[in-house]
Amino acid sequence: MNLRFFPGLNNFRGITRDSARRDVMAGLSVAAVALPVGLAYAAMMGVPPVAGLWAAIAGMLGYALFGSSRTLIVGPDTATCTLIAATLTGMALTSPEDRLVAATGIALTVGVGCLIARVLRLGVLANLLSRPVLIGYMAGVAITLAMSQLSGLTGVGLRNSGLVHPFLELSRRIQEIQIPTLCLGLASCILLVGLKRWRPAWPGPILLVLGGCLLSWLFNFPELGIAVVGEVPAGLPGISLPVRLEGVDSMLLGAAGVLVVSFSSGIVTARSFAARTGEHVDPNRELVGFGAANVAAGLFQGFVVTGADSRTAVGLVAGGSSPLVSISAAMALAIVVGLLSEPLYWLPQAVLSAILLLAAVSLFDVKAFMRLARISRIELAFGVLAAVGVVGFGVLQGVAVSVGATLLYAMYVSGNPRDALLGRLPGESVLGKLHLNPEAQPVPGAVIWLFESSVWFFNADAFRRRAREVMDQAGDVQWFVLDAEAMTQADADAVEALYELKRELDDRHITLLVAGGHGQFRMALERSGLVKKIGRDKIFGSPEQAVEAIECWRQPAPETLA
Repeated sequence: MNLRFFPGLNNFRGITRDSARRDVMAGLSVAAVALPVGLAYAAMMGVPPVAGLWAAIAGMLGYALFGSSRTLIVGPDTATCTLIAATLTGMALTSPEDRLVAATGIALTVGVGCLIARVLRLGVLANLLSRPVLIGYMAGVAITLAMSQLSGLTGVGLRNSGLVHPFLELSRRIQEIQIPTLCLGLASCILLVGLKRWRPAWPGPILLVLGGCLLSWLFNFPELGIAVVGEVPAGLPGISLPVRLEGVDSMLLGAAGVLVVSFSSGIVTARSFAARTGEHVDPNRELVGFGAANVAAGLFQGFVVTGADSRTAVGLVAGGSSPLVSISAAMALAIVVGLLSEPLYWLPQAVLSAILLLAAVSLFDVKAFMRLARISRIELAFGVLAAVGVVGFGVLQGVAVSVGATLLYAMYVSGNPRDALLGRLPGESVLGKLHLNPEAQPVPGAVIWLFESSVWFFNADAFRRRAREVMDQAGDVQWFVLDAEAMTQADADAVEALYELKRELDDRHITLLVAGGHGQFRMALERSGLVKKIGRDKIFGSPEQAVEAIECWRQPAPETLA
């Protein structure tokens, strides 16, 4: 079968009967969480509540066919839904029906925008997300997700977010804690932990949801003060194109912002979970997956979807390992919306909070932070910064701060590259770094200097400074060998810095030799005239060849010996 038009189907390969059973059960767990989340986001945006379920159903099916990740679940997201709500309000739309038409238009626009971005290969921008940032992001999401469950577990509507403020608020409002809700939440957590430890093959979240609904109906939990999901709107959508000419410019402007936010949030989520599961996520393929998901959501009267961390975490904890999780979750939601909306009225919120809390705990990877600490303390700092930023400032702001910090660090490292002096290694034909090899000896009458980077405008001053320091420390030498093995590029500042080096060496009566250099660097030497200035016979393929030439030049001419 040709999978070119449905690339996501490649992710279904390798599914066995046992893994399929686990994936279906995981999909039911995802659906149990996605249902109240979809209703809540729709209500927040001022559109008909069932639109949140339609968006989740269509989005998960679209992503399963076209996305690159085997385990990512898409759905409504806080950042994107907040931005959409602001856009709809700015368009002066008041009725839920009008807001839904505009929201579906935004979803279609975002979907088409993702596909255009794929054609332009803009997924490469995702490479700005380093592994420490992804580890920190996942830890921050885990903490945020865990903290957000305090309200559901205690029955107290907490207004503060973060790591400390919810506990402080809860301590001030301790008399408002609903004891039945707290007991149910703690019992649900204990049951999930016990099932995972002693009966890992059993679908713990599904059993908990079914048991919670049954107990809630038998003992009338709402009368006991235990919050339940409540009314679930019924009915499946049909395909519909949003027709709205008023305010199109505002809608397109809002859709552009939503596109940036949704893809940023989605690719961070996809890559973070991929780092945990060991799979490879192609950012350009993700653009196709997100594009298909949002086009489907828009056509089926939903709104924008993106990578959903809480639902993905629930799927992984439940043993999901393929897009079959998304398909089974979508089918389960469709069945609920079409046939079983009444029984879910009794689902306790504390049960959902317990499922999400255990999923959050599983996301926090202490071993990953320990590995970062062993590799590099600066990378550990970036991971901690990402986690703190996500908890303190929100997902996108936290990631933006940590990405900005890593880019600044990368610019600092690039602007101050390492360098070294080279010398002969005993019994070896290659040269070695003097500071790493105490047995290495400098080449008499020559200094061989390795600059471990291409020269650009942002490190040209560092090149000049270190070259002068090397010349000052070299003493009485005849040859200065620039080892350009690491140099692949050169701009105008690099050419000027090399000209200055040549002039200063000429003033000191020292001959400049260039060894190595590749591609654009060599072309820049040719085009700028530096090759003629230095002399073609002074340019070599390697520092070893330059040393051989120095040895030949140092020997007396044959007629002198005669």
